[in-house]
Amino acid sequence: MSFICPGCVSEPYLRRLIEEAATSENPCEYCEENQQSADLWMVANLCDEVIDTFFEESSHTMAVVHFGRTPAGQDLHETISQLTQAPQDAVEVIVEYLGNLWFDADSGESRYGDDDPWFVRKPSMAEPLGNAWREMEESLHTDVRFFNPKATSLLDKIFGEIADDRDGEGQPVIIPAGPEAPLGTLYRGRVFQTDESMASALRWPERFLGSPSAGIGAAGRMNGQGQPAFYGATTPEICIAEVRPPVGSRVALAAFEVTRPLRLLDLRRLARVELRNGASLFDRATRSAAQRRDFLRTLGDRLSAPVVPELQDRNYLVTQAVADYLAAHDTLNVDGIIYPSAQGRRPGERVGGDNVVLFRKACEVTDADGSQATADIALWEYEEDGPGKWFSPSILFKEHELPWYPHRSVHPALRMKRDSLVIYDITAVSYDTKPHSVSEVSSLNDRHYG
Repeated sequence: MSFICPGCVSEPYLRRLIEEAATSENPCEYCEENQQSADLWMVANLCDEVIDTFFEESSHTMAVVHFGRTPAGQDLHETISQLTQAPQDAVEVIVEYLGNLWFDADSGESRYGDDDPWFVRKPSMAEPLGNAWREMEESLHTDVRFFNPKATSLLDKIFGEIADDRDGEGQPVIIPAGPEAPLGTLYRGRVFQTDESMASALRWPERFLGSPSAGIGAAGRMNGQGQPAFYGATTPEICIAEVRPPVGSRVALAAFEVTRPLRLLDLRRLARVELRNGASLFDRATRSAAQRRDFLRTLGDRLSAPVVPELQDRNYLVTQAVADYLAAHDTLNVDGIIYPSAQGRRPGERVGGDNVVLFRKACEVTDADGSQATADIALWEYEEDGPGKWFSPSILFKEHELPWYPHRSVHPALRMKRDSLVIYDITAVSYDTKPHSVSEVSSLNDRHYG
């Protein structure tokens, strides 16, 4: 048995654990101070747990075994030295103890082989939460959607700490939008396939270009059917791509000013969340924090992945559950989500904008309520003495009293910029594709086919 005092270990959290376990029965073997000490066997067990949790062996890969290359990472001695920051004599004892821990007397084999093992940090620890996410998906599809305890429990783990989360640059993952904030304008468009339907809508653009009224809107990525939500984009280009207009149609697009302060969860920043400064691998809370961090790396893709129309009803269940959770959470007080566009991406190309969804409490547009239209519209201009005409849209907004909302606890958060209306003719659509040739074979028995 070998004993070490807290003063001989520089890793702060491990030093604290040694302090808690130390007694005066045995002196420290690594210094001349008369300090209480703890058994290094305990430290070896803690190191075993850390290695099993945060590391993977790198000394038995094909490159090492068959081609004799140097393993990635560090050997066991260096790994323990960096973990514990203990004297080298103590590190050698810990390595010896680990060899005993890892040896299985029944099989005569060691957990990591007979040679000196090398280790690297695991590239991701997201698997436990990833498995729980898949179980939640299945539960939402087959059990109950509303008040689903499995979904609520998992979403608490994932989102419960976002108010305190910071990305790698120290920026909060919940960002401001609205007056005096960098994000103060959103773009929203609507596809029209006939001039008649477009003219009808533009007589009340605040209502028909804004978010649908409660009870009549279609289901979307972040809202159920009939549940109001405002889907916008940070650029007109992303907005047009998101509404997926067919060739020959027109898109009416307007800018909407955010008129009061809002809080948006930024999925890009959430994917770059880091552990708190000084987080120790010997602290068991770091394990769950690292699992959550690595899962958050994938969450943006999970929530914004392209979904074909045929699968929307099924695949949107999970994203709708996430939005419902965030919208109803009193403590987090999130008004919406900003996330990458699935339509505006190209491989290797930086996305030029993002999507924003505002939940019901922040999705209403000024002047969208009322009993009458707010404008007169003319789409065509005609020759004075001939049959010719050309598309030249004009709008005349009617004078009206400023809206007053005395009966509401929450006022509209958006105002359409009347001078921002633009109508786009969709003349062509471009697709990025990835071809897969179909190989003709004589038999399908020699491969795994689905």
